[in-house]
Amino acid sequence: MNRMYEGVKTWNPYVGCKFDCVYCKPSFQRQAKRRKKWCELCYRYKPHFHPERLNRVPNAKVIFACAYGDIAYAKVEWVEQILDVIEQHENKTFYIQTKNPSVFELYYFPSNVMLGVTIETNLTEFNTPSKFKSYAEISKAPEPWVRALKYMNYVTIEPILDFDFEIVRWLRRIKPEFVYIGYDNHNCKLPEPPLEKTLALIEELKKFTEVRLKTIRPAWWEDSPNKLRVRP
Repeated sequence: MNRMYEGVKTWNPYVGCKFDCVYCKPSFQRQAKRRKKWCELCYRYKPHFHPERLNRVPNAKVIFACAYGDIAYAKVEWVEQILDVIEQHENKTFYIQTKNPSVFELYYFPSNVMLGVTIETNLTEFNTPSKFKSYAEISKAPEPWVRALKYMNYVTIEPILDFDFEIVRWLRRIKPEFVYIGYDNHNCKLPEPPLEKTLALIEELKKFTEVRLKTIRPAWWEDSPNKLRVRP
């Protein structure tokens, strides 16, 4: 079962990214370690294509395509081949997600594709116990506000970083059908919001969209280990 999204399987004919998010590359390297001897590029998380995987679409109703990468760095011809296969599986739903939604303008997407964007925060500077004080220290991806300018089928707020409640207005503008939200699973000591603040955000989002919970726990720096911890 895919750990990213409950009930969703992954399919990775394209792998890799150059956004160098501090929470991404180490986790994917751990997952790819056993494949290192077969594909060094997978282990190094360098953008590359696996055409031999095109005909290995999982037997599932919902599939996260290119989950182990960001198509912002894929060659157009690679993505077009992937979309051709997706179109042949009209009885399945495919998620495609990015941190640079402007890349979606390059393609025609079949009707069975749901487009998603990752928005971990609406802030660029942080004031938490984390050593990371700016978003630029965490990721080379476009700043979060740039990603919030377009309609998307869904939004992923994971790993959630500290925020202010202007993010609710952002999400209303995007009009997602659902939002995933969860904390970091890899002990990266990110600038996380306190649990109480995250729970308040969840309640605000529920007023206009479906909220799908992932790892919900106290921030790593909070003192109360007995607070709510949820991983549905």
